[in-house]
Amino acid sequence: MEIMVGMDRERKAFVRFTLAAAILLFVTSASASTLYVDARRGMDTNAATRDAPLKTIQRAADSSSPGDTVLVAAGSYTERIHVTRSGASGHSITYQASGKAETGGFTVTADYVRVEGFEISSPSRLYEDNVGVYVRGQHNEILNNYIHDIYNDGIVLAGRERSSSRPTAYNVVKGNRIYRAGSSGITVDGKENLIEGNDISHIIQYHPGGPVFDGADADGLRPFGTGHIFRNNRVHDIRSDELGNLAPHIDCIETWGPATNMLFEQNVCDMEDTDYVPVQAAQIENGSGMVNNITFRNNVFMNVRVGIHVEKLASSDITSVQIANNTFYRITHQAILFEGRSSGAVENNAFYDVGSHEDSYVTMNPDSKEVVVGYNAQSMSDGRAPGTRGSHVPYPRDIWGVDLGFVNAAGKDFHLLPKSPLRDAGVPLKDVTTDFEGVPRPQGSAYDIGAYEHKP
Repeated sequence: MEIMVGMDRERKAFVRFTLAAAILLFVTSASASTLYVDARRGMDTNAATRDAPLKTIQRAADSSSPGDTVLVAAGSYTERIHVTRSGASGHSITYQASGKAETGGFTVTADYVRVEGFEISSPSRLYEDNVGVYVRGQHNEILNNYIHDIYNDGIVLAGRERSSSRPTAYNVVKGNRIYRAGSSGITVDGKENLIEGNDISHIIQYHPGGPVFDGADADGLRPFGTGHIFRNNRVHDIRSDELGNLAPHIDCIETWGPATNMLFEQNVCDMEDTDYVPVQAAQIENGSGMVNNITFRNNVFMNVRVGIHVEKLASSDITSVQIANNTFYRITHQAILFEGRSSGAVENNAFYDVGSHEDSYVTMNPDSKEVVVGYNAQSMSDGRAPGTRGSHVPYPRDIWGVDLGFVNAAGKDFHLLPKSPLRDAGVPLKDVTTDFEGVPRPQGSAYDIGAYEHKP
């Protein structure tokens, strides 16, 4: 009898919860509306309708509700928008540019907010306000914005400054173009954020007339925290000779920790026309926290001095760095450099014009047995022997010193020709199921080497 009573109570509680959720969903859907903003013909005392729009985005932000869309007409909005009102699951508050809407950027300290289609530039010298879009919250989306000439990072997903707060998590940063941001294109902290399809270029260490601060550099992506995915981003043309780049250590990707359980796939790092010094595709170090379980797969890294540099700076080791099915092209020194004791694997990678006939494609401690290496390919376009300094190349099942059979490497087309020796020459890797373009692996009898799987 007591069991039945308990079950009845659970059923009644479930019914009440379900009914409340349904009512909330109905009310939220029914009350969602569009708030119109037009800098040229609006007034903040208006009703926010199409015929009577508001003048400022901030006025709309202060009165928005879950499910609302703030539709911003083309024009110049000389304001920094501080978004503090949250949407709800399935009912984000959307800030949508309609035409070329120029703003001073967004600070989002809320959940379930979408910011899409704005042009953002700001001369502000105050941190947070001199970031293109600054986010502290969860389930937010920063989509298809053009962020340029900003004194600090283009986009920041903040995490560690306020350790007592909830983690910044489950956000999506997608399709943004970032040009001439300060120090870094996108900095990511927190937990399980997705950074996808962004274009980052011409990052400036110190903007002329801007603030001077510690840690300024000229990096593309800065990953911290845990569980993030970086996919299909392009970092290119960060130049040491641009005005404001006094002495940058340029990296397409840089972390100094903590950084754990991260995936980098289908990204391109291309620093063509730079002087290569001291440009790196990825600098992975642990000077400020634990770094482990970092995976690079199906990426293209080219025209840099060093490819992936794993550098132990703390007492703890950097563990489980997986480098698989990437293509490295025109790397003047090592494509992969392990300093200190690390663990991981280097497999199924293609290395073309790497090492300047001196350095091997991989350099690590001579007695290291913690990094599995093999099934890679190294060759030089002039037909001369590749470099061997710094390792025991060739490793088991390596392809060594032959034409790798790219369609047009000089034109940056790394698809494989039908007779490429990289076809069916790799080892099966359970975590690498597709290639750079999403083509399933394998297409033949075995995996192909490099970022592209040949599709018959």
